[in-house]
Amino acid sequence: MLQSDKELLDRNILPSEQKSFSPLAKDWWNKKNGPACVIHDMNDFRIKLIFDYLISTGVLKPWQRNQPDALQGLKILDLGCGGGILTEPLARLKAQMTGIDPNEDLIAVAKEHIEPQKDISDNVVYLTETIEEHCEKFSNYYDLVICSEVLDHVPDRKSILVAASKVLKNGGSIFVSTFNKTFWSWFLAIVCGEYILRVIPRGSHHYNMFISPQEVSDILKELNFKTKSLKGFLYNLITRKFYVHNWIGFSYALHAVKGKENLIE
Repeated sequence: MLQSDKELLDRNILPSEQKSFSPLAKDWWNKKNGPACVIHDMNDFRIKLIFDYLISTGVLKPWQRNQPDALQGLKILDLGCGGGILTEPLARLKAQMTGIDPNEDLIAVAKEHIEPQKDISDNVVYLTETIEEHCEKFSNYYDLVICSEVLDHVPDRKSILVAASKVLKNGGSIFVSTFNKTFWSWFLAIVCGEYILRVIPRGSHHYNMFISPQEVSDILKELNFKTKSLKGFLYNLITRKFYVHNWIGFSYALHAVKGKENLIE
């Protein structure tokens, strides 16, 4: 059933996002030159950061980093999972994964892609819903919430973070990655990425949707989180690799932990 623009906005969904991403869904798993190829390239980088964060809070031991079942027993929410690009490799590491996205077409692709992979399909649940809807059913449930490349696609960023805090257990972590709100993020992501180099689908991002790490950190502080790590990262178009950089003027990765009393200093 098609929803009106007002109904979508009431669910914290930008109508233009639904309309622009649905036609791209069928080619979502084309790692070489599909519409999500840069997100595919980002996977190794994101997984490394996730291990860094979980080790820093004592959830994992350093020696577990290279274990095939390293995430066994952890409940992880991939918020805005799209077609499941990050959900699948984390499930392969034995995490109990839940992927949510309000886009029916992307969730359909995610389900279709994982269905024949019997070794991990039992570890994944995909749901077509927003985090605001999800938090009503799963309070204090997850060990980790991943909010990667999501905040720059929703009208109300604070609503996303409030709902994410509700589903996290006390002591749980949130991983946020997104674009900073600077001239350089506009120039590199939109002007270069979308219009000159065309490595990102045109119209995917809007500068007024970008958010600074300070604003994210301030919102999380209100929700009883403490920011533990803030790193910039860049993308090498030649090697197709992401890497950590001290400069946060373009993109950044932020890690925060819920419940100050549970922090390991």
